[in-house]
Amino acid sequence: MFRKVLFPTDFSEGSYRAAKRFEKSNEVPVGEVVLLHVIDEGTLEDLLNGYSLLYENEKVELEEIKEKLEEKVMERLREKIEDVKRAFNAGKVKPVVRFGIPWEEIVKVAEEEDVSLIILPTHGKLGFSKELFGSTAMRVLKKTFRPVLLMKPKCRCGDEE
Repeated sequence: MFRKVLFPTDFSEGSYRAAKRFEKSNEVPVGEVVLLHVIDEGTLEDLLNGYSLLYENEKVELEEIKEKLEEKVMERLREKIEDVKRAFNAGKVKPVVRFGIPWEEIVKVAEEEDVSLIILPTHGKLGFSKELFGSTAMRVLKKTFRPVLLMKPKCRCGDEE
């Protein structure tokens, strides 16, 4: 049995397929899944870049935007709880939202939650790359001391839907 698994998601097709492939190949129950989404602060800053002239108080506006984003993302994670329970044969799913650099937050949450396994798709939203692994997956592999299971979103094994 896996005691606690960290499954970061960017809500991409790659994340969905990684969960489906884990469901098809895993026969061991999981005690708890930490379902994590990291809102990339760099993307948030890029989004607001140049709009600061429109706001009277940029810091207040940024906090309001972050709060609304966090609410929306948490809502999306909660919608996925039953699917994640089934896919991971899990007793419990804990949704978590963080702001920061995705790979850094994945490593931090893995330590904070004391997970026994991190499951990552090899490619997320930028999965068009011909690289072997995406940059987030590669950085997590380099920086964590936790076991990591990389799931290819596609394979030639005939198990795709």
